[in-house]
Amino acid sequence: MRQLIITALLAAIMSGCAPWVNLHKVDLGMTKAEAIQQLGKPVSVTGNGKEEYLYYVPVNRFWERYYVYLVDGKVEAYGRLGGQAVESQ
Repeated sequence: MRQLIITALLAAIMSGCAPWVNLHKVDLGMTKAEAIQQLGKPVSVTGNGKEEYLYYVPVNRFWERYYVYLVDGKVEAYGRLGGQAVESQ
C-alpha cells in the first residue's frame, strides 16, 4: 500500500501543469549570475564573444526546452524554444 501511495504521489508531481523552470523570476537586464541564481544551473550553454544562450529542460516536461539569451552578460530575451520570446524593445 505504501509503495502505491509513493508511486501515485511521484506520478502527480511529474505530470504537473507548470514546468519547473522559473522564468517568471527572470527580468530583462538581469546579469548572468542573477539569472542562474533564479533558474539554477543550465543544461547547456552556447555562444561566443558577447552573445550567450543558457538552455534549461524542466524535469516534469523533458520534451520542452527553455532559453535565456544574454548579450554582454545581461538578459536580452528568454522564453520557450518554439514559443513566443520576451524581448527588449
